[in-house]
Amino acid sequence: MTRSTKQPLSDETIRELEEQFPALAALATNAAYERAKRSGQTVVLSKNGFIVAELPDGTEQILSQAQPRHKVTPGVQFKIASKRSSTR
Repeated sequence: MTRSTKQPLSDETIRELEEQFPALAALATNAAYERAKRSGQTVVLSKNGFIVAELPDGTEQILSQAQPRHKVTPGVQFKIASKRSSTR
């Protein structure tokens, strides 16, 4: 097994790279949205408090009202549980 001769990244370099995450995530999200629209797919998104399907012909169909966002405190752990529907 060969050993890497690369120097570890400095804290400053890591910080600078981490600062790029939000912008890169936004670019990737927008690119995926545009790619889906160009390929004739229905895209589902949150818009003005509703979950909306944007159909390939350009029309929009409201699917449901969006649930309120949850405020999250950094460093606090929480559990996400699925809602079970009654089948009885």
